[in-house]
Amino acid sequence: MPRYVQAELGKLQRSLQRLDYTRDRMERLFAAGQIKRIDLDTVYEALFLRAVTSFEAFLEDLFLAILAGRARYSKQRVRILISASSPDALMQILLQGNSFMNWLPFESTERRARLYLKDGRPFTDLGDGDKSQLKTISVIRNAIAHKSPFALSQFQKIAIGSSPFLQNERNPAGFLRSRIASGPAQSRFEIHVGHLGRCAGLLC
Repeated sequence: MPRYVQAELGKLQRSLQRLDYTRDRMERLFAAGQIKRIDLDTVYEALFLRAVTSFEAFLEDLFLAILAGRARYSKQRVRILISASSPDALMQILLQGNSFMNWLPFESTERRARLYLKDGRPFTDLGDGDKSQLKTISVIRNAIAHKSPFALSQFQKIAIGSSPFLQNERNPAGFLRSRIASGPAQSRFEIHVGHLGRCAGLLC
């Protein structure tokens, strides 16, 4: 793993871990009756948005570092298909007249990577299962950030589906607090945020 990438991955993982520490503290305060459910729901949504934006920032930093030559992978894995005269020129090419680049849904990242990197690697190295989970994460993020009828319907369709969730678990905060029926006793927040860290590691 390139040294630059290793450092950036470490920063992301520590950031995600701190967010989960905060989540755990808020759960303990709620259990002790020191905060209300509405406060806890707000915390879950805010922490999840922070986790997703941290992951998006990691994707952008990694992408730019590869194109700028700061993150050097083996030539067998990563080959750059573009060169620019300066960092400013590179950004103009990448932005294509927009003010920012979208990284989620992850298909946006893959499309961009295929334009500027041979076979889109390392961004096309994720398997279908990982990309499916990232899609769910993106849908949850949109339902929190936008709360539009379309975003909420997509949340119900993709995140909730036909699973037998309780009524208070059929919204983003309740869904993130809910626990899976099998496996370790983890909330869906822990599972999805942990998956962001896992996907970042696979790209390195």
